[in-house]
Amino acid sequence: MPNSSSLSDATALRDGDVLRRVHHLGSARDGLKEWRLQRLTALALVPLGLYFVASMLRLATSDLATATEWLASPVPALLVILFLLATLAHALVGLRSVLADYVHTRVRLVAAELLVRAATIILAGAGILAVLKLFLGR
Repeated sequence: MPNSSSLSDATALRDGDVLRRVHHLGSARDGLKEWRLQRLTALALVPLGLYFVASMLRLATSDLATATEWLASPVPALLVILFLLATLAHALVGLRSVLADYVHTRVRLVAAELLVRAATIILAGAGILAVLKLFLGR
């Protein structure tokens, strides 16, 4: 019997070492945060997307001055910016997940993630600047 307790102690020590070595590595590192962000942005996109589509359908037959006037009011400008940010955050998380699944070389994965992140930042900045330019009337 004394042999079995020393075996379980050795197993517990080995499992502790393994756990310390793999802590913060792999998909367990931030997978839950990404999953939650993906679900949160999807949930936010439902009402924001419906509002955006309804607004675009309503503005489809109007002229440029009417659309500019619509976007110059605070609530539509804020909702369009939120829609833009939620869409880009949702896309970023989804694309990073696809890259992690299908790009197997570390260098290519890092390069692709940097490219996707840079494109997301540029698109977000350009979209927000466009909305703010119309909102501020400049």
